[in-house]
Amino acid sequence: MQLRRTSMYLALAALAVCSCEQEGIRIGILGDQFGSYSSENSYSIMQQGAEELSELSPDIVLHVGDMVESVQGISGFDDYRAAFVKALSIMDRFDCPWLLAVGDHDVVPPDYRPLSGDRSREQWFMDLIQGTSLPLEGKPYYSYDHQGYHFIVLYSLEMLHTDPRWGSIFLNKISREQLAWLKEDLHNSRRSKGVVVLVHHPHWYVWQNWQPVHELLKAYKTRAVIAGHYHYDQDEGLIDGIRYLVMGSSGGVIKETDIHSGTQEIGLLQIDPHGITEMKLFEIGSGREVEWTPRVSMDRMQALSCMLDNLWDEIRVYSDGNKLLLKDPDGAFRTLEHVSLSTLSNPLDLPLHIRISPENDFYSDSYWLLDGDTLREAELTLQPGQRSGWANYSTVGNWYPLPVIWMAEMRQSDAAVPDLQFRISLRIEDTRVRELNKTLNYTIKKKEL
Repeated sequence: MQLRRTSMYLALAALAVCSCEQEGIRIGILGDQFGSYSSENSYSIMQQGAEELSELSPDIVLHVGDMVESVQGISGFDDYRAAFVKALSIMDRFDCPWLLAVGDHDVVPPDYRPLSGDRSREQWFMDLIQGTSLPLEGKPYYSYDHQGYHFIVLYSLEMLHTDPRWGSIFLNKISREQLAWLKEDLHNSRRSKGVVVLVHHPHWYVWQNWQPVHELLKAYKTRAVIAGHYHYDQDEGLIDGIRYLVMGSSGGVIKETDIHSGTQEIGLLQIDPHGITEMKLFEIGSGREVEWTPRVSMDRMQALSCMLDNLWDEIRVYSDGNKLLLKDPDGAFRTLEHVSLSTLSNPLDLPLHIRISPENDFYSDSYWLLDGDTLREAELTLQPGQRSGWANYSTVGNWYPLPVIWMAEMRQSDAAVPDLQFRISLRIEDTRVRELNKTLNYTIKKKEL
C-alpha cells in the first residue's frame, strides 16, 4: 500500500514540471480539525495529512479553517495558545507558503448566541497570528500574491455564531466594510494570472448573502472559491466561470459513510491562467483518490443524516434490577416486550434501502411494519418521499406522528442489562452507490422509586 501510494504521489509530483512550464500553480488544501471528539486524534490526522500533502509538492497550501478549538476543552488563553502552537508547528513544516481562513472553532465564544458581542477568542487568535508568516494586518481577512496568482482570504465570522446552513442563515454574510476592501483588492490585482478565494463558511448556501461577493469576483479572473466547515467535500461546479468547492475534513469528526461520501482527506488543485486543469482528493492514510462529490449527492446524504438524528429519543427503556420496563404515558410501568421505531422515512428523490441490526442479544426477533403488512426481509426499500413530510439539507420531519415501521421483540434475561444498541445502514444510488451508517445507543434508565 505504501509503495502504491508513493508511486502515485511521485507521478503527480512530476506534473509540477508541466505546471511551471504552462505558468500554472499547484495548490494543496487541508480541511477542518474541529469540531472533534479528541484534539489529540485531530492533530494526529492533520499531521499525517500535512506530510502526505508535502509529498505532492504544492506551490502553496490553503487551510480552510477550524485549525484550533476555542471552547471545548479550553479553560483559558493558555490552553488555546498551546493548541495554536501545536497546529502552527504542523503547518510550518511545509516547504512553501501557506494561508489560513479563520473558522468558527477558531474564534467563537462559549455563549451560543447569534451576533455575540464576546470577541475574546477572536482577539486571542489575532494576537497569536501576529507571530506567524501569515500576512494579516489588523483584520482577519487579507490577500497574498504568489507566482503571479492572487489569493484572497475572506472572513466569514464577522457576525459570530451564525451559519449558512444550521444557524441564523440570513446573518451569515460579508460586511460592507469587508466588501469594500474586496472591491479595492480585486482592482489592485487585476493584472494577476488568476484569482483564488478562500473562506471558511460556504456563504453561497444563502445566495442573496453571497451574491454581492460573487458579482465582484466574476468581473475578474476568479478561478476558484474554496470553503470548508461542513467536514465533507462538495463540488458546486462552475458558476459564471468560477469553480465553487467545499473541502472535507483533515481531522475533524466525519459521518460514517462510504469513502466517496466522506473521509479524512487532502486536496490538490492545479490551475493555469485559463482555469482549473486538475482537481484531486486523496484519503489520508491510504492515499486512495476519492471524488469531489457533486453537491446534490452531499445534500442527499445530509438530509439522510438529519432523518437519522430524529431517532435519538425514540426508545425510552427503564430497568428494575435486570428487568426491562416501558413507561406508559400515564406513568405506569410494564414489562418490556418489544421496542419500536417510527420516524424512519425517505426524504429523498431516490429509493432508499434500510437495514437495522441489533448490536446485542436481548432481541429474539425483528420485522418491518409497512402499509399494514409485516415484512421479515433483512432490508426495506422506501420509495422517494415515502413517509416524509418535509425535507431539506438541514431538517427532516413530519406534520403528524408516523406509525411504527420497525419492531424488535425483546427477551428478558437475568444478566446485567446493557444499553440498547442498533446499527442502521442506509443505501442510495445516484452517480454511484452511497452508504450512510449510524449506531443508535439508547441508555437504559433506572426505574424511579
